[in-house]
Amino acid sequence: MTRYFNSIILAVLLSVTLVTTQGCVPLLVGAAAGAGGVAWVKGGLEQNFDKTVADLHKASQHGLKDVKCVIRSDEIRRHVARIKFEFDDGEKGSIDIRAFTERSARLKIRVGILGDEMKSHIVLNAILKHL
Repeated sequence: MTRYFNSIILAVLLSVTLVTTQGCVPLLVGAAAGAGGVAWVKGGLEQNFDKTVADLHKASQHGLKDVKCVIRSDEIRRHVARIKFEFDDGEKGSIDIRAFTERSARLKIRVGILGDEMKSHIVLNAILKHL
């Protein structure tokens, strides 16, 4: 009986080792985050959307107005958009939008030098209301 369980445990451990060394686990985690999940990466809040850069840009402008942020600069091109803004307490932030395809893009919000996750989520929620 013990020999049977040892064989099963060994098989499971070898399978887990094989999967993790092949890079499948990070791929699956990345796919889950890319399928609408929000990720906190290096001080910025990132989310992928099935929306165009123009749609995300317009929603970002309206969302920033909702949370009473002042837009300091606003640039939009066909596949890239960048908005720099400032909260009423003086903390600065930026929104970067980059296209993956014609109909999908990544939105990244960064507030402050090191990143303020709570304020980034406030901005993201305001943007989501306009999509």
